[in-house]
Amino acid sequence: MEKQEIKLENWKIGKLRKDNSQKPIISLIQRSILRLTLFLTILIFASGCLRDPKPKDTLKKEKFIQVLTDIHIAEAMFQERKRIDLDSLQSKSIYLSVLEKYNVTEEKMLATTLYYSRHPREYDKIYTEVVSRMGRITEEMQEATPTKDVK
Repeated sequence: MEKQEIKLENWKIGKLRKDNSQKPIISLIQRSILRLTLFLTILIFASGCLRDPKPKDTLKKEKFIQVLTDIHIAEAMFQERKRIDLDSLQSKSIYLSVLEKYNVTEEKMLATTLYYSRHPREYDKIYTEVVSRMGRITEEMQEATPTKDVK
């Protein structure tokens, strides 16, 4: 009877396994946690490798920025012409002329736009650069435009 009481006492304390082997329960738990952590780490890294790759039919980042900048400038010109009732141009034709200037197909532009719309951080960086370039172009135009001195 004494041996059974010792087994129960040791098992309750948690120092030895229930079958009275010399492996502490804590080390088994630690190994299980370590295995689980290792498995989850490998799973996370493996899933990171399966990210959405950039399709081959997309524009390079710099060219995409140039095209977007020109599209927005052309759209602004269209809106200004429309505002003063010179709306003989259509927005679609302006868009297509910009794509033609850069020798880009509508399909390639669409594929690039779709790719970056799935990667908003990169798209945000691209648009930050587009806005920056448009700001520089605006400043250059304002510097080139003579100002009238009012006396």
